[in-house]
Amino acid sequence: MSQQVFAFGSNMCSGRFRAYGVSLQGAGRAAVLPDHHLLFHKKSTDDRSGKANVAAHAGSDVWGVLHTIPDVDLDILDKGEGGYRRVRLSLRLYNNTAIDAWVYVAKKPNDDPTLRPYNWYKRFLVEGAREHALPPDYIEELERIEATQDPDQQRDRENRALVSQAAS
Repeated sequence: MSQQVFAFGSNMCSGRFRAYGVSLQGAGRAAVLPDHHLLFHKKSTDDRSGKANVAAHAGSDVWGVLHTIPDVDLDILDKGEGGYRRVRLSLRLYNNTAIDAWVYVAKKPNDDPTLRPYNWYKRFLVEGAREHALPPDYIEELERIEATQDPDQQRDRENRALVSQAAS
């Protein structure tokens, strides 16, 4: 058996997703989470930067990637997604088909307006969106996200080394 997981943040990048040790079954598919918006108000306990989160917001859409993973890998992903809880939400595929999938939502969003993602994290979103052919205007939105340089140069290099492309 397998599970459908909607990635809207760094996990849109298949290289980042595989770095968890999760097996992808087939190619990810573009999908949209209606009536939600993308925020960076989940404060990382590891690096203190802002990580992606979604919140209900009428009239807004969050594009992302619908991944299929084996049931056994869901526990691995749960452990990797610290600070998030897994919830079932309804999505739409490009062809307007409705589908329910697991979505990771921050347990404790942070109201610090200065929280920003690091540049390498933003890159995962932009490259993942390109990799999965999300709408060009949404990719432009992602490119406009205000990000900051990671002060830890080693972490920066390690994250920039992850390849943002589907496995062959």
